Amino acid sequence: MDERRIDTRKLVNTPVRLYHPELGRVDGVIEDISEGGAAIKLNSFKHLNLDANEASLHLRPINLDVLFPVSWLRQKGSNIAVRFIE
Repeated sequence: MDERRIDTRKLVNTPVRLYHPELGRVDGVIEDISEGGAAIKLNSFKHLNLDANEASLHLRPINLDVLFPVSWLRQKGSNIAVRFIE
């Protein structure tokens, strides 16, 4: 993906799950993360095509019991970019 972030990114390899009320659970791996968002490679290709203003998408790292609200920014193939909602 093209680099569009303002914040410095950190390369990581963290399994995550995205939850959506209609799409259900989508598994993936965070490849890089910054204070503002994350780039996630989905385990199985799924065209999400979500509204960027929709706030019903949640991210949970597999090793934590915390849900982070995120908004979908863009998708290129099986890679998606999400923004953390504060």
